[in-house]
Amino acid sequence: MGFPSPATDYAERKISLNELCSTNRASVYLFKSELNAPEVGIFKGSLLVVDSALKPSDGNVLVAQLGDTFRIVRYRLSPVPGLWDLTTPGRRFAVEPEEIEGEEPVCFGVVTHCINAMRRSAH
Repeated sequence: MGFPSPATDYAERKISLNELCSTNRASVYLFKSELNAPEVGIFKGSLLVVDSALKPSDGNVLVAQLGDTFRIVRYRLSPVPGLWDLTTPGRRFAVEPEEIEGEEPVCFGVVTHCINAMRRSAH
């Protein structure tokens, strides 16, 4: 019978994407961004973790379905309620708060995490 290694107190567990980003729930989707929204750290090719079960609150970044298009927007309640397009600065979609989670909700889900590649292709 041996003694436990003193280093076991300092052993770290492997990082799990499921644990870190809660990706194992049925309400969580992974999106790959095709556009840049550098104001919030989203770049073309970023992996977005989006939870469709979360209720959006003021300041959240959302994936919203406007018409037949998904857009990355910031939800604001004040000074003027609406969705601010993060890919076109200054553009606001006039949406009432009750439309966000209505019968046919505009909000697909709340962006909870963004994963970016730090090494970009040269082409």
